[in-house]
Amino acid sequence: MDKQLIISFLELSIAVVIGILSLYITHFVVVRIYKSKFPSDNPYKNNAFLIFMTGMMFSVAFLLSGIIHPLSSTLDLLTKSYPETSDLILSYGKYLSLFTLIGLVLGGIINFLAFFLFSSLTTQVNELDEIKQGNIGIAIFISVMAITIAVFCKEPFLVVLESFIPYPELPRLF
Repeated sequence: MDKQLIISFLELSIAVVIGILSLYITHFVVVRIYKSKFPSDNPYKNNAFLIFMTGMMFSVAFLLSGIIHPLSSTLDLLTKSYPETSDLILSYGKYLSLFTLIGLVLGGIINFLAFFLFSSLTTQVNELDEIKQGNIGIAIFISVMAITIAVFCKEPFLVVLESFIPYPELPRLF
């Protein structure tokens, strides 16, 4: 089988795993926070909470979707630098872990900032209580804020990731 085809399937598999991982981790964290505040409440019967959670999940997944291109560039450069498969897998695993971790942390920070920003704008409103009571408007508003911040942060996030890619040194012409 062609080496490029194998690498393409590898990249596709990694993209699927990263997507599922981002959704799972975001879901786990948001549900855990909600249940710590309201232990007796079933969050899956609350449409406002589900809207809020999907907005948070989308913002994190949107950010993490950006790591696919830098990972692909890194893999291309590493395949030229490391003829040994074990060295290639180890080096690529480092970049994969680093990019994913940075993306998840940035996604968490963005979601926190969106929630904090809304909380500071509306000091009379307890957002989690409103979501618990089924206030869909608040859930949509916070979700849109998180998604909007993620949209604006995606390109700078990619620039940060590009700085980690091991580009070869170019000779100075002058």
